[in-house]
Amino acid sequence: MTALMQRIRQEHQSIAEEVNQLFRETREFLSATTEHRQEQAKKQAQELRMFHEELEYTTQDFLAKTAKARFAQAQAQAKFLHQFHQDLEHNTYDFLAETAKDRAKKAKAQRQNLHQFRQDLFASVFGTF
Repeated sequence: MTALMQRIRQEHQSIAEEVNQLFRETREFLSATTEHRQEQAKKQAQELRMFHEELEYTTQDFLAKTAKARFAQAQAQAKFLHQFHQDLEHNTYDFLAETAKDRAKKAKAQRQNLHQFRQDLFASVFGTF
């Protein structure tokens, strides 16, 4: 029976050692896993920070270029519209001047026609002058 007790103690001690070994290995595994994950998290955080900074720079650069392009486009459009307005004003002035000349010619011709008509009417009514 002592041998049995001895054997039970040895098995118990062996099981306790295995449990302790398993506990140590589990702790080491968890510690290594935790350390690895923390390193990964730091690396990922750094990559995200760099990505964010690059994105911010790219966005600012894009917005600056877009604003510059739009400003140049607005200036070109303003120049075009100013030239268009001047051309329209000039063409309108020319048109009105030409129309006024035309009307003056027509009025003069009409006045001469009316004057001739009056003379012809007086001649036909009263005879020749």
